[in-house]
Amino acid sequence: MTIKQKIFNTLYEMISTAVITVGIILLTAYLCGIRLYHVRSGSMGELLPVGSVCFVSTYSRYENIKAGDVISFRVSEDILVTHRAERITDDGIITKGDRNTNDDPDPVTKDNYIGKTVFAIPRIGRIFGFLHTVRGMLLLGGIVILLVISGMFYSKNNKE
Repeated sequence: MTIKQKIFNTLYEMISTAVITVGIILLTAYLCGIRLYHVRSGSMGELLPVGSVCFVSTYSRYENIKAGDVISFRVSEDILVTHRAERITDDGIITKGDRNTNDDPDPVTKDNYIGKTVFAIPRIGRIFGFLHTVRGMLLLGGIVILLVISGMFYSKNNKE
């Protein structure tokens, strides 16, 4: 085996291992009721800066939310919000972004509640945002195709 083949094989194994590991982590999180959401506004300030990814537990029950918890909820079919629970009322949970001066206009009810944010990672949301564009999907598709083709060469090299 030549040095080029050894380098190629090592890189292929490293990239494949990383992709599989990330896939397993995301699948495990999904099966555990964790959903990932990309932060697109600065309403939560330093806690959840733009470009962060929120990990939201859908298993956190609506009834267990307390003032101070950060929760995610739907305000329409295509708009999701992650804000802090300010207070609990008979009408629902009153929320507000940490940087906002006013409470959100409508209380969160059991019907539009998604879950409680358990943690967030800054900046990696930009990757998710990019992957939801046409260019991002094309790039991701190209990477997958390259991995498959590389895998065929890897398999061929290992047989020789």
